[in-house]
Formats: sequence, structure tokens, C-alpha cells
Amino acid sequence: MTTQKKAAVIGWPLTHTLSPVIHNHWMTNHGVEGVYEKIPVAPDALESTVHGLKAEGYVGFNVTVPHKEAIIPYLDKIAPLARLMGAVNTVKIDENGMTTGFNTDGIGLVANLQKSVASWPKDKPALVLGAGGAARAAALGLLNEDLPFVMISNRTRAKAEAVAAEVGRGRMVVSDWDNRHEAASSAGLIVNTTVLGMHGNPPLDVDLSKAGKDTVVYDIVYQPLITPLLEHAAEHGLRTVTGLGMLVYQAAAAFKIWFDVMPEYDEGLKDRLEAVFR
Repeated sequence: MTTQKKAAVIGWPLTHTLSPVIHNHWMTNHGVEGVYEKIPVAPDALESTVHGLKAEGYVGFNVTVPHKEAIIPYLDKIAPLARLMGAVNTVKIDENGMTTGFNTDGIGLVANLQKSVASWPKDKPALVLGAGGAARAAALGLLNEDLPFVMISNRTRAKAEAVAAEVGRGRMVVSDWDNRHEAASSAGLIVNTTVLGMHGNPPLDVDLSKAGKDTVVYDIVYQPLITPLLEHAAEHGLRTVTGLGMLVYQAAAAFKIWFDVMPEYDEGLKDRLEAVFR
């Protein structure tokens, strides 16, 4: 008798998520018998949900907003990268019920960038907008590239300063939010890690008219797929990267953690995801 393997994504609210489409596609392709579900979890139910998923035999689960930081106290172990980032997006539950928190966002973010554009101007700094877990992921990934430094800008300057101090390795510069237009004009890569531009949120206001023509603009928001920021970038002839690939590549790293198989972003999956946005 084959034991069904169960995995899930938890968040609140959890109305729009493509994770079940992605993971169920890979489970079928790789002969993993089981199901990947979405489970809305209110903040006051987070601890009990972690215990429940362990008791019900889940192999692991993904964590999305607003639980990425809040879940840490309820896990048995935290991988070093997730600890450094202060956020968890993937949890593995072993056969003994022990939980380990990982963060695959940085892997997904950089993989998506590298697979979407052949290169970007690495003689210029990158600009990261935002100061949450995704900003930390972007900063950590980009600091491994051969860039002069990484700029970070956030509406609350103190949060940007905290990211620079904790993960910047002396190579991050905080730029005031009011100076973001000027910072964008000097960056070779601009990465939006805020929720601005997502369905239900106002657009991100960044002037790209003075950006270099070889600048790449990357928005991790994928609902909508083409955000107002990416539309603005395209109007100025700049190369753009959508957030969909980041979602897929961070999911691939999570799948590998649970099932010890590295899945591919194959044509079948691309067709299924693109159908969602038609």
C-alpha cells in the first residue's frame, strides 16, 4: 500500500496562489503519489496549524504572507540562510515530526533573473525597493554577484537600515525613499520586492525616464503578471523580468527539499501557468 504524501501552502488570506498548480504538476510528472493543497491560516491559528500538519503526516509546507517571520518560533530548527534572512518560506517535516524552516526565495529570485536575461550592467549598483523578507532574499542573492554595491530603499528608512546592517556585509547603501527616482537612474538592476502594484494595492511610483537603456527592471509581484512598474519600464524600452519565474524556481527548491527531486520548468507547466493569465 502506497502512502499518500501531502504538502501544502499556508497564508492569510489565501485567495490567489499558483503553488498547487505548480507542485501538483510536478508530483504527477515525478510519480509522487499525493496532493499539494492550499490552507488558509489566520494569524491566531498559526501555532495550532503547525502542530496539526505534523500530526496529519504532511511532508512539509510552504509559508506565505503574513506568516514568514511569525512561524519561526514554532519550528524545531531553522536553516542558516533562513535564520540570516529572518524569514521562512518552506518547512520540512521529517519522519519523526521534526520541523525545519528553510528559505528558497533568494534561490528563486536569482535563478529567475539569470534565466530571463542574459546579463545586466554589473558595473552599476542594483536597487532593491522594500525591506521585507523578499528584500533580504534579493540583497543576499545580489551580493553574490560582482556588483559595486546594492542600494536599498524603503518607505520606513529604519527597516532598510536593519536589512543593510544584518545582511549587507558592508556592501549595502540605504537610500531615502524620497530619493528613489534618482537611485533608479543610477542602477543597472531595479528590483521591486514591495506589494505595490499587486492587485488591490496602489502602483509603485518610480521614475524610470532617466534610467540607462540597458537597465533591467524586475518585479517580484506576479498578480498581475505585467505590473504598472513593468509597463512603465517597457514604455522606456527597458528589459523586464516578471515575478512568475521566481515563484516557480523557489517552488522547485522547496520540492527538492521535500521529495529529493529537482523538477524542471517544463513546457507543460509553462502552458498551465500562462493559461491562468490569459
